[in-house]
Amino acid sequence: MRENIKRALLQVYINLDAAGKRQLERGIHDQGARSQVTSGKHLNPIAQAIRTDLIKIGYHEDEVYYEGGCLRLPGWFRPSKDWDLLAFDDSNLLAALELKSINSSFGNNANNRIEESLGSAVDAAHAIKNELIPFQTKPPLLGYVLIVRLCKDSTKPGGAGLSSVYPIDKVYEHVSYFERLSVMCRRLLSEQIYQAVWIVGVNPETGEIVEPEVDLTYDKFIASLKSQLFIHRA
Repeated sequence: MRENIKRALLQVYINLDAAGKRQLERGIHDQGARSQVTSGKHLNPIAQAIRTDLIKIGYHEDEVYYEGGCLRLPGWFRPSKDWDLLAFDDSNLLAALELKSINSSFGNNANNRIEESLGSAVDAAHAIKNELIPFQTKPPLLGYVLIVRLCKDSTKPGGAGLSSVYPIDKVYEHVSYFERLSVMCRRLLSEQIYQAVWIVGVNPETGEIVEPEVDLTYDKFIASLKSQLFIHRA
């Protein structure tokens, strides 16, 4: 992973800490780490880094958006959804990216992220299918980014007590939340629910950065977006 991407990931947590402090100074007391993630666009450093790389590989500077302008696309099961980055080519939508992070309350937040990721993709896929989101050569690529804070709660083995009416998939037995989320991301890509997926773990205290899946790295994520552009222009 390039140094500028590592710096962007660590900047996410600098922004989170600063946002939490600002809310405390204003007397706002959100529950737990919620005061950080509810305060603004803490993932903007990553969105900006992705935008920079898309421009380097051939996307036009004035057709890749992550802030300002409209990031809203029509849905099928709901009226619309705001995406985190949209990339066009000659006004044709090529990619819509969702950027998410998990930094605390890993049990609840992991389930929420799984449900959100599936819902957003299914909604967009049906909007594309029903021509609410038009395309020419190829349907717009759906991309998913997940940043997980590495700490004791996210990396300790768990899942020993999982149970259901039928046997749980053994891949979830005795694994950490980070590993569980890696399974999710791997399957989002293999099932083509998203066509580009990047998962990364970050320990802001030590500076450690981990990409747990060889097929879900930042470089392969960008390569998928590059391929989308080249196919559209071919």
